[in-house]
Amino acid sequence: MSAMVRTQVYLPQEIYEELRRRSEKSGVSMAREIRKALEEYLELSEARVLKEEDPIWEMIGAIETKDGDLSVRHDTYIYGRGEADEDLR
Repeated sequence: MSAMVRTQVYLPQEIYEELRRRSEKSGVSMAREIRKALEEYLELSEARVLKEEDPIWEMIGAIETKDGDLSVRHDTYIYGRGEADEDLR
């Protein structure tokens, strides 16, 4: 781990108490628990961003339909909502 930087945050009382209980039970400091939670949060939030190499991009243009507005009105066609409701019946 890199050099540490001291910071201060305010926590709701309930979260503080839960952290304190977990810290006592596990023997891991509250600071370490918070760092671990933040590391996991940052990893997960980064993982949600689509990367250029994501295979989902290969799907673009893979499907053709007679409806030229499918990419714009997909909810209408899939869920039957909106203007196209008449057409779907």
